[in-house]
Amino acid sequence: MGNSVWSFFLPHLDGSSFAGLQVVFGLVFLVAIIAIPVSLRRSAHAAGWERRLAAMESDGRGDALATPEEISQAVASAPERWADALPGLLLVFGLLGTFIGLGIALSDAAGLLNGRAEAVSSLNPIMDALGAKFRIASWGIFAFLFLKIWSMAFAYEQARLAWSAKAINARAAQAAQRDAAERLQLIEAVAQSGNALLALQQAEAQRNHVRHAELLEALNGLAGGRRVQG
Repeated sequence: MGNSVWSFFLPHLDGSSFAGLQVVFGLVFLVAIIAIPVSLRRSAHAAGWERRLAAMESDGRGDALATPEEISQAVASAPERWADALPGLLLVFGLLGTFIGLGIALSDAAGLLNGRAEAVSSLNPIMDALGAKFRIASWGIFAFLFLKIWSMAFAYEQARLAWSAKAINARAAQAAQRDAAERLQLIEAVAQSGNALLALQQAEAQRNHVRHAELLEALNGLAGGRRVQG
């Protein structure tokens, strides 16, 4: 039983057209289940998300991002986007390979049935091989399950969403700090203007006081001169 299951999953390279099909689909599945986890390990981290968010904020695109979900989608790297869509694509790709293999097998069977008395006995190897045509579909299902389980174990989407929520909170805190700084600057500017106006008023009052004192002194001098003349 174990050998039969193992032989079912292994590709059969017998030189037929289906053998080449197995090689193509098998390489696609193998590259996908290796490349996606490796690329996610390299790109799905806080430093990369921060760098992409800073780039969007520098050119004005980040201003429209108001929720953690929007930021999470915006800062997702290409491998992260592919990791979301690729498992389903691989599943469909595996089914496509199986249907192509079944079509090839049925075409071969139809060719054997044309003008051959021993057609039934000739169909035996083809019927035995029909079960193997589901090998590509099983590869697609395996790749789908592997990537889904790996994404749940790695939990990069949850980590990116949590980071996005922190980025929203940090942005709100920075905005509050900027508003407080602007209000403080406005208060300081008003205070400086008031102090400058008060200083001008004091200087003007001092000048008026000096002029008043000079005027009184002149009047006193004039009054004293008249008394002397009288």
